[in-house]
Amino acid sequence: MWPEIILAACGTLLLVCDPFVPSGAQRWFAWFTLAAMAGAGAAALALPRQGNVVLGGMVALDGLTMFFRLLFLLAAALVVLFSLDFIAARGKDLLEFLALLCFATTGAMVLAASADIVDLWVGLELLSVSSYVLAAFLRDDPRSHEAGLKYLLNGALASAVLVFGLSLLYGLTGQTGLAAIAVALPGALATAYAGVVWLALGLVLAGLAFKIAAAPFHLWAPDAYEGAPTPVTAYLMVVAETAGFAAILRLVSSGMEPLAAQWGLWLGVLAVVTMTVGNVTALWQKNVKRMLAYSSVAQVGYVLAGVAVATAAGVGSTLFYLVAYLFTTLGCFAVVVALSARGQGDLVADYAGLGRRAPILAAALTFFLASYVGIPATAGFMGKLGLIGAAVNGHLVWVAVAIAVNSAISVGYYWSVARTMWLDAVPAGRGAIAGSGATGLALALSAAGCLLLGVLPQAVFALSSWAGSGVLR
Repeated sequence: MWPEIILAACGTLLLVCDPFVPSGAQRWFAWFTLAAMAGAGAAALALPRQGNVVLGGMVALDGLTMFFRLLFLLAAALVVLFSLDFIAARGKDLLEFLALLCFATTGAMVLAASADIVDLWVGLELLSVSSYVLAAFLRDDPRSHEAGLKYLLNGALASAVLVFGLSLLYGLTGQTGLAAIAVALPGALATAYAGVVWLALGLVLAGLAFKIAAAPFHLWAPDAYEGAPTPVTAYLMVVAETAGFAAILRLVSSGMEPLAAQWGLWLGVLAVVTMTVGNVTALWQKNVKRMLAYSSVAQVGYVLAGVAVATAAGVGSTLFYLVAYLFTTLGCFAVVVALSARGQGDLVADYAGLGRRAPILAAALTFFLASYVGIPATAGFMGKLGLIGAAVNGHLVWVAVAIAVNSAISVGYYWSVARTMWLDAVPAGRGAIAGSGATGLALALSAAGCLLLGVLPQAVFALSSWAGSGVLR
């Protein structure tokens, strides 16, 4: 648990130092936070990862744990980079923001390493509570208040549903360890309480579907993501949702493996419904953050498709797509944040003439939108190709067809942004946009990652396949 300890200690130190640090010196602590994240990443790489279970069987040290730890730390580091100007422009407390990011990321890492439903619950709630505060971080903005409240209320409902399902599983099996639950499940299904077992599993999956904003449990997400501070929206769409997938993978691979055929079908249907609802609804959006929120719902559907295959190949494709989603989404939001710092970027109309005002930002955003669609030479293309291949090989051809059809549907709203940037005239009073060094660095790293995954995906594919190989057979 050294990566989690390092990051939690960093967050605690930031809170302790906060009252004594003048506003002009706060920016230095961002680099201290990045150094702590790098140290946590080094610790994650140094720990054994051969399927060991430690701390009384509560924490799994395996390839999946290492993969998600590094993914969360990379995403959090990029969010720190493009948050600096956004927080400074609004005169907010940077140390408080960084501390909340550290605690939320710690919760996500604890959740990904969980081998016990108690540990899973602790990690999920640490992530959730920190995320509620982050969503309402702009205290003088009513939209941020509304986002935080909606996120809190819906998150509390999802948590209640999830913990009720987990408590039923414990009552039926007498176990809290995921591996022990998997052993006891067949026996529980052979009793008169088989219906309660299915109810418990349904409640657990429904609670996690709320957390990842899968349709029809997604209705809170567009409002919460639109009103939250823009860097927080990016963080929630990447880290919080990915942590939900980590929990799903842990539960279905360890706790529910004997029922793979049943939950695979459930998740396949949920995947198709989610990607379709997200893409079709996004077609009508004029607010960029709201459009990207519905786009994230569609991305959730794509990722669920890989989990539904219920094979190691499906999990490996899922993990690769999550990396592609990280670079694509954070790259998009780096551009949105660059405009938000100047009071623009909320509406599609704000991007009119961006190709002439800020050609680098416009070109980068166009590239990231192409990755979302799945255009060749982008990370999104390789990610969707892997998911489609896994679905076909896993005899879920109907899911593969749904991915292809929905990718075509998504062209409509992504193209509307690209057309506005390159073909519309520059509005009166809108001048050139100069980016900052930190935001530019985050944008460059995201673009490089998105491009490398599109043209040289072999290394990350190998890492994803290795991490997923021990999850399902």
